[in-house]
Amino acid sequence: MAGQYLPVTWNEFHSLSLLLAEQILEHKTPIDEIVAIARGGLSVGLILTDFLQKPISTITIQSYTDIQKQGELTITSKLGKQIRGKHILLVDDIADYGKTFKRAIRYLKTFHPASITTAALFYKPHSVYKPDFYAKQTSAWILQPHEVTEWVTTFTTTMMKEGKSKADIRAFLIHLGYTTNQIEFVNNHYHK
Repeated sequence: MAGQYLPVTWNEFHSLSLLLAEQILEHKTPIDEIVAIARGGLSVGLILTDFLQKPISTITIQSYTDIQKQGELTITSKLGKQIRGKHILLVDDIADYGKTFKRAIRYLKTFHPASITTAALFYKPHSVYKPDFYAKQTSAWILQPHEVTEWVTTFTTTMMKEGKSKADIRAFLIHLGYTTNQIEFVNNHYHK
């Protein structure tokens, strides 16, 4: 089960962000503003704003899955500044299925920027959208360092339903790179 996951540490996340920034700078891509897609793009956007020395804005896209809006991607937090005529770098952490990038580009085009260039730390080959820049290609399920509670909770809940012992769950989480402190934090606050 562990082989299908790609645990990413903060050091790896930072190194991949540096690699992404180097690609963008070497390509001499014009950028006036970074737009990060929340939630996943916030961390990489924050790091890129330092490496590229460009201002940052954010948008939030969520998927609603009720009967009437099956999987529709909706902008739930809109762009808060004018980007008309600007060169935009749109960033997210992963181009998984590509639908979020496509929805974000469609939205940003309504503001008439000069250009939209896209970047992601990870690109999955099955994605319907390939970013202009990406640091790593993988088919694995990526465990980001900013999603500790989400993943420890998901694995714990799933493995408990499968009848796994607390010791087995803990060993699996440690094998994925989660620390004892992280596991205890999640268990103390979410699995009492």
